[in-house]
Amino acid sequence: MTVLETLANWCHDRDAVWTETALSRAEHAIADTIACIVAGSQDAVSKRVIGSLLGWDGVGTSTVIGTSRCSAAPWAALINGTAAHVLEIDDNYYPGLTHASAILVPALLAVAEEIDASGASLVDAYIVGLELHAALGRGVNRSHYFAGWHPTATVGCIGTAGACARLMGLSREATLHAMSLATSMAAGNKAQFGTQAKSVQCGLGAQHAVMAARLGAAGVQGNPAVLEHPQGFLALYGGPDPRGWEMPLRILDNPLAIEEFGLAPKRHACCGSAHNTLDCILDLRAQHPFNADEVRSIEVLIGASNRRNLQYDNPEDAFQARFSMHYNVALILLYGRVSVSDFTDEAVRRPEVRALLDLTHISARRFDDEPKDPDIRLPHLVKLTLKDGRVLRTERAYARGLLQDPFTDAERADKIADCCRPVLPGNRLPALFDQLRSVRTVAKVRSLMDLLAFRSDRRI
Repeated sequence: MTVLETLANWCHDRDAVWTETALSRAEHAIADTIACIVAGSQDAVSKRVIGSLLGWDGVGTSTVIGTSRCSAAPWAALINGTAAHVLEIDDNYYPGLTHASAILVPALLAVAEEIDASGASLVDAYIVGLELHAALGRGVNRSHYFAGWHPTATVGCIGTAGACARLMGLSREATLHAMSLATSMAAGNKAQFGTQAKSVQCGLGAQHAVMAARLGAAGVQGNPAVLEHPQGFLALYGGPDPRGWEMPLRILDNPLAIEEFGLAPKRHACCGSAHNTLDCILDLRAQHPFNADEVRSIEVLIGASNRRNLQYDNPEDAFQARFSMHYNVALILLYGRVSVSDFTDEAVRRPEVRALLDLTHISARRFDDEPKDPDIRLPHLVKLTLKDGRVLRTERAYARGLLQDPFTDAERADKIADCCRPVLPGNRLPALFDQLRSVRTVAKVRSLMDLLAFRSDRRI
């Protein structure tokens, strides 16, 4: 069998019996991502994407979250996928090096509404898609990532097409061709980090995944060997030193990546490459209380790919600021948190924040010193020097929110409430929170989506 045949057969054949660990983590991730979409739906970029589709979207059954609109599933996936990622508060998924939930959840929600699927089917397809992200990402990363590809929009598009095929109940053959066709649509580069296009790349990946699944269902065929072909995905996208397919296939579902690694939900509203460092500073402050005006310098050692992501030492706007270690360290020093409200162009220009940018000094490991395996994570090292001469040091390999330092149920609930309360009518929130606490028991995804829109003709 080809690599894609192996993945498609597993996607089709795997029974829907999951452990409570897998189910609960999937529900947490889906709820977190829906909250991210609600918050992101009000961003100017999301609204521009909607505006660009006026006259094209036509009649559809899939909800554009945070609006009164329904649209065809691919367009809803594009808009909601952009909204999921635009504020940089969506989770990371390290086995795939993707923002897995930000592409999986919008695509699956759009399809689920279209076919009138249940919450249990949504959760099942999410878990399958997440494992496909892991297998595909392990085959090409970190080399793929180092080469400048945006895996959420490349690896994520292919894996999410498989998840959509699972939700739609496609045959083995149709699932294979859906994923093969998605490989032809997989695109996105890290040059767009720090611009509005980064979140649009996520939305396009979700849109293309839905389209690929529909094309596969219609009988359109692709090359079953597209992943390993000499002119296929690994050869073209793999970068200088990809790991290949033997290991990812050997450990597929053995164990499930969601059970071994889980997701990485975000505590801070910025690029995940900064989170270990930000948490280190909070750790040091908890142990040795200090104020921003007591800090002389902060020296950090991070990974080479982290440094490439955090490319804006002197950010000029909100999008660049999300990818600035200097800016986000200044926020932590001043306010003890990094929130969505810190990312407006006006907020970025605050004198008290800009006065602290020069305190941060970044060193990065060489690419050759980083592990090829995205499952292995080296720590960020922080040396903080105070004006009284004290030198404080610590390190973190895992940011707050990961399995090694997980959020509490209350913290997860607070994030969802913070994202949803400014956008949605207050009388809907109790019912919404109740459904998000147990997505697998929701009889129809449409009933959940009705709570996320402003339609007057809400469906039952």
